[in-house]
This record gives sequence, structure tokens and C-alpha cells, in this order.
Amino acid sequence: MKRADVLMEDGLKTYSERRKIYGDSYIKHAKVMEAMFPDGVNLKTEVDMARWSIINLIMVKLVRYAKEFDSPHQDSIHDSGVYCFVLEELDQAHDNGMDLDTLREEIKKNLKL
Repeated sequence: MKRADVLMEDGLKTYSERRKIYGDSYIKHAKVMEAMFPDGVNLKTEVDMARWSIINLIMVKLVRYAKEFDSPHQDSIHDSGVYCFVLEELDQAHDNGMDLDTLREEIKKNLKL
């Protein structure tokens, strides 16, 4: 087991490493989201929350991709593509009045999990 001070030191190392790579991308992300949703977002259902979460993940990946535009980061663009299809699945659940538990069961049934 690691002591709390060692965990904090590990966290600081991770923060420093990621900061070198991603810089202030979280600030850029916030500005993009504000521009996309200038009137805010009304989240009423768990499906709304899931859709919002996926939109955020897509934007994180696109902001990271744009940061290194001259040296494209393939993983970020692939992840973004996958999240887009997950968002489409959630949109269908939204349109059909489905909750996340029902969606999960549908996915399991169709994937035979």
C-alpha cells in the first residue's frame, strides 16, 4: 500500500507530465462548450446526462487532436469517432423514451452478452 504523501507525489508527477502534453486544453474545451451551448444545457433525464457526458468526451478528444494538428493524434480521432456512434445510440434511446437500464438490456440482448 502507498501512503497518502506518496500518492500525492505520484499525482503531481502525472499532472506535470500531462500538463506538458495537453497544456491548457481544459480551458479551450470549456470555451468550445460555452460557444456550442450559449444558453446552457437543460439535463432532465439520465439519458440526457449520458448524452452530455459523451458530447464532452468527443470535445475533449477533438481539442486534443487540434492541439497537435500538425502531428495528428490518431487515437484521439478514433476515440472521437467511436463516441459519435455511442452518442447516436443514446439519441435513439432518448427518442424512444428509453432509460439507461433498458438500453443496457437491449445492448446485452443484441450482443448476446
